[in-house]
Amino acid sequence: MNSPTPLILSEQPLTVPALLALPDGVTTVMKHWPAVTLAELPALFDAGYTELAAAAPIGPGFAVYTGDVSATFDLHIGFPVAMIPDGFIGSDFPSGPALAVSHLGGYDGLSATWQQLTGDFAGRQLGPPRQLVEIYVTDPSVTAAGDLRTDLLICY
Repeated sequence: MNSPTPLILSEQPLTVPALLALPDGVTTVMKHWPAVTLAELPALFDAGYTELAAAAPIGPGFAVYTGDVSATFDLHIGFPVAMIPDGFIGSDFPSGPALAVSHLGGYDGLSATWQQLTGDFAGRQLGPPRQLVEIYVTDPSVTAAGDLRTDLLICY
């Protein structure tokens, strides 16, 4: 059995894009929705995270996007956990190589940070991206919008 990993990949914000090796076997509980759009995210996040919070998270929530986020894509949201409680679906967090940077501030600015990260990713010629990931390092229910930190990752 793997030791629990809370998904704080860096104590300090990643102020410039950094190459990371995401660990194997990070145990999580997740919800999955196929073929969603960006417009659907607020409702899915609100209901999904509320339900998953009952699984005793040991770290921040995250979202994994697979497919074209400008059209329709598959969405997984979840939390890292020490063990999978009854009634929840367990899964592993993406592992392997990733390019990451931290977005500091409100969620309305995420798009600009994503654009910068995807431009850097393309310039590095790391190959095709497998998944896009957001880790919500700070809790928006108790953190002012200007103080939020979201780690953005492109897994390849």
